[in-house]
Amino acid sequence: MRRAAVFAHYDKDNLIDEYVIYYMKALKELVQELVFVSCNELPENEKNKLSGIADFVISEVHDEYDFGSYKRGYLYLKSHINEYDELIFANDSCFGPLYNLKDVFDDMEVLNDCDFWGITKNRFGLKPNGDKGYKAIERPHLQSYFLVFNKNVFTSDVFDKFMNSIKHYDCKNEIVINCEIGLYEILTNEGFSSQAYIRSLYRFNHILISFWRLLIEKYKMPFVKCSVLRLQNRNLTTIANWQVCISKNTKYPINLILNNQKRFFTDDKNIRFIPAWLKIIYFYFLGVQPGITKKYLSRLNSFFMKMHLRIFTF
Repeated sequence: MRRAAVFAHYDKDNLIDEYVIYYMKALKELVQELVFVSCNELPENEKNKLSGIADFVISEVHDEYDFGSYKRGYLYLKSHINEYDELIFANDSCFGPLYNLKDVFDDMEVLNDCDFWGITKNRFGLKPNGDKGYKAIERPHLQSYFLVFNKNVFTSDVFDKFMNSIKHYDCKNEIVINCEIGLYEILTNEGFSSQAYIRSLYRFNHILISFWRLLIEKYKMPFVKCSVLRLQNRNLTTIANWQVCISKNTKYPINLILNNQKRFFTDDKNIRFIPAWLKIIYFYFLGVQPGITKKYLSRLNSFFMKMHLRIFTF
C-alpha cells in the first residue's frame, strides 16, 4: 500500500512545535511521501526541523485555514498522485498519535465498502439560520483533523473540483459547513462510502471534547484535541488527572504536551476543593445531555469562569 500525506500546520508563534515533529515522524512511517504545508512564512531554522521527515515543504501565508493547506498539498501532489493508493489529510490540532497508527490502518483496511474514512464521525452539524446565525442539526460528517481517501476518490473529478474550490471564509462555522461537512456530503452524494475508526458514542455531540478521556481509555483513540489540553474547552470538559490518563494507557511522551501548554496558558486560579473524580463525572453527565440542556449548563460554567470560580475546569 503506497500512501501520500498532506500535513496542515499553523502556529501562533511561527514555530514547529515538538509535538508536531513527533506526529510527523509517526506519519512518515506509514507514507512514501509527506508534504508539510504551513499557512505561516516559517523561518529557515524552523523549516530545518523537518529535514529527513517532510519530503516537501510549503510555507506561505494564506487565509484558507487547514483546508487551504490541504488544497496546496494536494495540488503539489496532483502531477504524480496516481502513484499512490491512499491520500491522507492530517493537521496539527491534535496531540498524538497516542497509539500506533499502523494498527488503526490495519483495522480500517479490512473493512468492506469503504472509499474514505476518518478517525471520528460527528452526528451533528450546522446550517445557516438567517439573522439568528447558525442552527445545530443532525448532519453527519467525518471530522477533518484526520482523513484518508482511496485512489478512486482522490483521482475523481468531483474531488478535484472540490479541492480547487476551497477559498477563504470569514468565520469558523462557514469553514465547517462548506469544507468539512461540504466535502463529506459531496463525496457521499457521488456514491462514495465512508467509515469512522471510532464507531462508539456516535449518538452524542462533541465526543472529542466531552469524552476524550473515555475514548483514550476504552477505544484506543489515537489523538486528543489540543484545545482540550490547552483549556480552551473548559465549559465542556475537565482535564483533571490528564497526565495519569495518558501515561497509564499510552506510551506518548507527556512532556511534549506540558511544553506546549506553557505557551498557551499560565492561569492556575482554579478552586481545587472539588475532587477530580467528581469533576470527571460531572462532565460525563454534561456530555450525554440533550443539546439545550448542555447549552445552558455550559453557559453556567462559563459564568463561573468569568467570576474566577473555576470549580470544574482543571
